Amino acid sequence: MPAYITATGRFLPGDPVPNDEIEDYIGRAGLASAELREMILANSGITSRHYAIDKKQQTVHSNTQMAAAAVREAVARAGLGPDEVEMLAAATTMPDLLGPGHASMIHGELGFAPLEVMTAHGICSSGMMALKNAHLQIVAGEKRNAVVVASEFASRGFKSSRYAHMRTVVEDGTLPMETAFLRYMLSDGAGAAVLSDRPAAAGISLRIDWISLTSYANTEQACMFFGSNSNDCTKTWGDYPDAMAAAEDGAMAPRQKLSLLPHLVEVGIQECEKLVAAGRFDPEQVTWFPVHYSSERMKQLLLGEFTRRGIGTARRESWFSNLTRVGNVGSASIYLILDEMLTENMISEGDTLLCMVPESGRFIISFMHLTAVAAPRS
Repeated sequence: MPAYITATGRFLPGDPVPNDEIEDYIGRAGLASAELREMILANSGITSRHYAIDKKQQTVHSNTQMAAAAVREAVARAGLGPDEVEMLAAATTMPDLLGPGHASMIHGELGFAPLEVMTAHGICSSGMMALKNAHLQIVAGEKRNAVVVASEFASRGFKSSRYAHMRTVVEDGTLPMETAFLRYMLSDGAGAAVLSDRPAAAGISLRIDWISLTSYANTEQACMFFGSNSNDCTKTWGDYPDAMAAAEDGAMAPRQKLSLLPHLVEVGIQECEKLVAAGRFDPEQVTWFPVHYSSERMKQLLLGEFTRRGIGTARRESWFSNLTRVGNVGSASIYLILDEMLTENMISEGDTLLCMVPESGRFIISFMHLTAVAAPRS
């Protein structure tokens, strides 16, 4: 039994924030220079993003609330009532609470009738984990429909007040590059999708042909991580005497080991080549390549390597991302990409899509193959 994406939804908090207003929201941490900020932003290609905090660094929308708003829009577009949703799968990097699970909190916010929930925890790939779980439930006949949502509230962790007591700032007045980098890269929002065992009664639905998700943590180091100040992540925030001690040592600051990022391109392309060799898809027959990449620089590296290896995914005109306008919203990004493609009528019946989501966390590569189908003809 196939599963279809029949509707999507999104929630982007507030007005778009241009590059020159970033520090009006998250503030300045240490003596990060304008030159450093401009270099990071130039490589990212991002010109605007959204924040769920205001200029006083106060929360305007919680992670839970953003996710619930995206779900409501998707469910309304699908024509489902609050008593008709059978499953809620949710993904995020940093939920509002350490427990209960993010999906439980979203369910409570929505007030939908009792249903099955699951929470996927991770970084960018967690959104694909949740989607695959819901997909398999429908394929197995366990559920007739499911709603999947991915949401991120990165700005709350990048507020300048969180860096005020870090000894790494106090010692020389600057933030380490691996810490400063992410403050200008990540932003907030939520995206959702409704999955069903049949196409929508009107418009275009996306049949999920397959989802592949592979971890390379057996050979790769942690590249992007939260909750540790050690490269091997052996000492975590919970190992300190208290939360203040962990914060002072910088264990609570998100980090990106930039030297490892180029290797993510190599791993991602290797995984793509494996799928082609296994006959999972023909690159020359794919209409669209919706790709979540963290920066325009990463896109150029991917395209260059695909071209060098003669893989059809190097067709620039078929790649689609809204990174530059929406920002890097982590696990929610692929949902926001598909939502824009569907609502802007970019996809036609018979189109095939190969979605790619590489995660630098400890190197997870995921792909999803979709086929656009029209509503059944009466």
